[in-house]
Amino acid sequence: MSKRILPIVLTLLLAIGLTACSGEAASDGNEEQKTESNQEESATNTEEPAEMAEQTESENILIAYYSHTGTTEAVAEQIASLTGGILSKIERTEEYGDLEAEAEVEILEGEQPEISIDVESIEEYETIFVGYPIWWDEAPAMISTFLANNDFEGKKIIPFCTSASDDIGNSLHIFEELCPGAVIAEGFTANNEADIEPWLQELGML
Repeated sequence: MSKRILPIVLTLLLAIGLTACSGEAASDGNEEQKTESNQEESATNTEEPAEMAEQTESENILIAYYSHTGTTEAVAEQIASLTGGILSKIERTEEYGDLEAEAEVEILEGEQPEISIDVESIEEYETIFVGYPIWWDEAPAMISTFLANNDFEGKKIIPFCTSASDDIGNSLHIFEELCPGAVIAEGFTANNEADIEPWLQELGML
């Protein structure tokens, strides 16, 4: 009788042992899958804030510019392309009748003609590029209007210009006069397209 029972008992013990091993293996497999899943999720969560930060930083850059012939506009577009900033064109509400006569008088007399610009407010932007051509060694009067019409307190302004002969130096006084609370970067004369990217790198914008 005992000889018959012994094989049955051994068979049961073997079956129980195999079941236990199988359960442990499945448990280990589940734990590994959970660990891998958590690692992947953690990596994804780490990447997302970085992407969001980069996007937010780009959205905080405004490139406001006045361009009469399209030269300054081309520079502004290149800056926007490199930095991811938002372009905004400044336009004189009323077109000039006699450009040379009227524009020079505006500058000499410190006039601020009415302008239109395709951005409602600069409040959301932290860094603002301001671009223009040099006229009579100064910025066009529309730039003074733009600076006077907005609050630049605590913001960083980066002036740039295009010019066939003069550099930006003599035109920069309007930024200090009209934006006393802003941080004003050194102005840049963008006569060579190849100089724009190195300039932005020096500014820490790239």
